[in-house]
Amino acid sequence: MPKLIKPMFMSFMILCLFLTTALLPAYAEGSESAIKIGLNPGTIGCPPDTEQPTLSAEYKNRVVDALTTTQDVYGQQILDKPEGPTFENVKDFFTPIMYAIAPAAQGGFLTDTGVYYIPFGQPQQLTDRGDLALTSADGSQIISNKADNLSLSTKIFVGAGGQEQFGSCLTNLGTPELYKGYLPILELQYRDHDGIEYQQESLATNLPDTNLVASYIKITAQRGLGKTEHKPINIRFQVCSNCNLHQEGNQLIDDQGRTYLYFSPGATFSNSDLVYNFDKLNNGIGDSVYIVRPVTPIANAPTVQANKSGQDQARVDSTTYWENRLSEGNLFQVPESTIMDAQRNLLIQDLLMNWRYSLGNAYEAFYQPESSTTMGTLGRYGFTNVYKQALQDLLPKSKGITRRNWEIGEKLSYASDYYRLTGDPSLIIENLEAYKAYAVDLATQHANDPNHLLERQQYSSDVPNKVYGLHQIGTALFGLQNVVSVWRELGQTDLANQYGPIADDLRVWFDKAIKQSSTLMADGSLFTKAMLLDNEDPYDHLPVTVLGSYWNLVAHYGFAAQAYAPGTPEAKATLRYLYNHGSRLLGLLKVRDGAINTVYEAEHIKFLADNDQPDQMVLSLYNQLAHGMTRNTFITGEAANVGPLASKWPKQFGICAKDPCPPPSFDTGWKPGEYYRGMYLSPNTANNGFFLRLLRLMLLNDVTNNKGEPQSLQLAFSTPRGWLENGKKIQINNAPSLFGPISYTITSNIKHNQVMADLDIPSTRPIGNLQLRLRVPADKQLIGVKVNGQPYNKFNASTETIDLTGLTGSLSIRADYR
Repeated sequence: MPKLIKPMFMSFMILCLFLTTALLPAYAEGSESAIKIGLNPGTIGCPPDTEQPTLSAEYKNRVVDALTTTQDVYGQQILDKPEGPTFENVKDFFTPIMYAIAPAAQGGFLTDTGVYYIPFGQPQQLTDRGDLALTSADGSQIISNKADNLSLSTKIFVGAGGQEQFGSCLTNLGTPELYKGYLPILELQYRDHDGIEYQQESLATNLPDTNLVASYIKITAQRGLGKTEHKPINIRFQVCSNCNLHQEGNQLIDDQGRTYLYFSPGATFSNSDLVYNFDKLNNGIGDSVYIVRPVTPIANAPTVQANKSGQDQARVDSTTYWENRLSEGNLFQVPESTIMDAQRNLLIQDLLMNWRYSLGNAYEAFYQPESSTTMGTLGRYGFTNVYKQALQDLLPKSKGITRRNWEIGEKLSYASDYYRLTGDPSLIIENLEAYKAYAVDLATQHANDPNHLLERQQYSSDVPNKVYGLHQIGTALFGLQNVVSVWRELGQTDLANQYGPIADDLRVWFDKAIKQSSTLMADGSLFTKAMLLDNEDPYDHLPVTVLGSYWNLVAHYGFAAQAYAPGTPEAKATLRYLYNHGSRLLGLLKVRDGAINTVYEAEHIKFLADNDQPDQMVLSLYNQLAHGMTRNTFITGEAANVGPLASKWPKQFGICAKDPCPPPSFDTGWKPGEYYRGMYLSPNTANNGFFLRLLRLMLLNDVTNNKGEPQSLQLAFSTPRGWLENGKKIQINNAPSLFGPISYTITSNIKHNQVMADLDIPSTRPIGNLQLRLRVPADKQLIGVKVNGQPYNKFNASTETIDLTGLTGSLSIRADYR
């Protein structure tokens, strides 16, 4: 059994102490959430002598410093290292995420134990949801479809008398892992109160010869020699509450004849409990028990055997399904296994969730702009059929008339993007009237607005102010200019001629509003209001206020829509504002109350990529992997705390019961026993999409103008230097781009002062500027290049960039170093 992680997991007893302390004020006020947050009182937790992880004073001081400084000083320290950012040199900066936080009104946590769940399913259609088994990452619980569906929840207990909820002593739980590092098959190792070792495997796939999704669970118990040799072992499945089940053979069935559970031989059943006594199973040495749990109880259920062969076949079936789904797209091959695992698993998650913002909780709905952005990312990984269907699904959806401009911009720009990425005009043609209606709407608003912009609309879901939003108008204008360009290309000249001048005029007035709404700061940085033409002062430290925090979320949509063209002095000065005024923390977007929130960072990263910020992008990559998602299982939420849990979620953690609820300060908000971090309403497609978009931009960035028209192609512009250490290789095959499918392989022989690159460049569209960058270890200098065996002098040694403009087809490149 692999070594248990210390201090990787906090004990149940310490967490109980923390929660009890935190909840006393709310409970005294009769808070409903205070009652719901508490953990299951039937669990035992950790033995008294269990070593507990703690947060040192040094750690807390470093966190407070990171949250209160206006510059990303710790990120800069990492950037200053000779090797630059790596996973190893960032992973220990913050403690890991373990908790899934729910809205306060729903009880604080999404699961009984507070540990996040992983949604397992197997959709049958491109954008279908299907049944879901919400599987707690600590092995304690499986819930059907929605986290609050506790009547269809199966809980798992172990130990003497089956009273210890699986995983409840987090210190004795090995880090949750996925089969082969990325497949949606959860593998867990746990030691109970008496020292008995358990292994659990949990997955979900279809029952044989059906489309009915079921969880397949295997638990193995292993006594050690010595003090555990005669300890009792029980495994108890609390199948559901108030189900009135009875046993028929190897099934548990309700009064309506519906099957809730299949189980392997040797169990006894009473009330809702299925119990295995391991002393009666092969002397308790290396025993395994199996259950098969349909997500939805089944009438006329098929015959299913819960046993080793059934579990093995289910594992094969799940693996085959998801490997086949992955094969529909294109993976970027990079020489780092953790990045590859994250890439594969996040694609699986987003193929499962699709345009939905989350699964199994209150966020399981569409949200623009997040939904379209995420689907655009899937398209860039080759899942263009999913991309098209999702855009069709999203077309009629809206959050309301007062928030429609942002949505219109997304719908127009991503429909145009789908066409340019695939060459398929069907989405545009088949929905011509809908897209025309959006253009009419924007044109009418522009004609009627007193400032010649678009009508004032609600700032965001959480900020009701009616504003001229930099993000809203910028995105809407970008979408209108995109679709006009595409209409012209598709022969819809009447539409292009009618709305092109309107888009151009709106651009003129938008640029004027931006100029009137920008402030040159004393440090040379440029602040641009998110609320154009309104009274919005520059924020010295963005996440200190609500509006500053929201500026740091939404303004990036205006910048990515080229409020400032890439490479201009204004764009560079805007970057300086972000770096100097609290936008980033270890390369991640910093928001109020001591948290990070990267659901809109896909647009921020596009702005960084278009303005050639490779080191900052590498910093973002590794810190999102280490601190924006769970370790090894790659689950993200809308936001994650960095400071104390109670500073980010005061109502959930008992600071007060009613609004307003001021959070405790970062230096006073820590509770006894607090160690792990939490995330809000996980999982989250937009956060997944940020990491995937970032990885793609590092390897392939197709830069457009402000009409979405492809201009230039940047290859391998922002890769970590470690990826071209000696013997390593980077490869992409037929990756979709706005210029056609791109393939290249870069192989490092830097030990002998050479790097080889083989490229296949399409001639589908003219590439105005084609460049390849080779980011090798920092102690090497580029001194010469050959292309197809001939000396080539169009390279810049200081930027490590080779200019290949005008070349297409197969290119063989040799770069020489000293």
